[in-house]
Amino acid sequence: MRASSIQSPLLAGVLAITVWVAVTRADESVDTAPSPPAAPEPLVPVTPVRPHGSTYDPHARLDPETHIRIALRHQTEGRPQEALTVLSRAIAGHGDDAQLYAVRGSLLLEAGRVAPALADLEQAVRLDPDDAEVLTNRAQAYRRFGRIDQALADLDRALEIAPDLLAARFNRGTMRYGTGDYQGALEDFDRCVALDPQLPGPYFNRASVKDALGDQTAAIADLDRFLKISRNETWNEQARQLRQVLENPESIPATPE
Repeated sequence: MRASSIQSPLLAGVLAITVWVAVTRADESVDTAPSPPAAPEPLVPVTPVRPHGSTYDPHARLDPETHIRIALRHQTEGRPQEALTVLSRAIAGHGDDAQLYAVRGSLLLEAGRVAPALADLEQAVRLDPDDAEVLTNRAQAYRRFGRIDQALADLDRALEIAPDLLAARFNRGTMRYGTGDYQGALEDFDRCVALDPQLPGPYFNRASVKDALGDQTAAIADLDRFLKISRNETWNEQARQLRQVLENPESIPATPE
């Protein structure tokens, strides 16, 4: 079958936010972390109460991991600026900790502050060059600056380190599609589906890839699977519209001469 004459949409890339869950599902808002566990461990160790002066900082003795937990609690409870403040304070005292830069960079990227996010993620990579999740997030920052070759290089390296990291695999498939590497994109989305058959996003994107490769029957099957498991009504409507076009190519509006 021939490919349809439309450019099929793709779900956007996702962040592999360090210490959070690596993949955002298509039935959740993109680049958003899930809720914290129902019964988290205490964020701050219990210490004896003692008098202190006006310069007393209750967080001064906390380790980087505890700072990160506090920051992510702020973030999930809708206090993003407080989260960034906690991480900045922690970096001032632990400037050689890659995870602090990685998490702050991820939150900045989520907030659309791409330039400072990239600076943090680059510092995190300098401190820990083999963290696949950080490389995945730096790739997203590069992508937003249009630096696709560097983004793909980061994703290639991330997948060398962690071949089953879904965020990296999904994002590379999305970028490969954008560069016209449909076969490479298909391989990545095939792997995503194999790793998590209940994740909706790869089915949608794989349908677009299969359409580009001229296999509309397989594309429709992927859209049907997506519609069965996705709870994101916005993307479900996109899927229904794309499915209609694939079934009835003559319904595509004619392009003016």
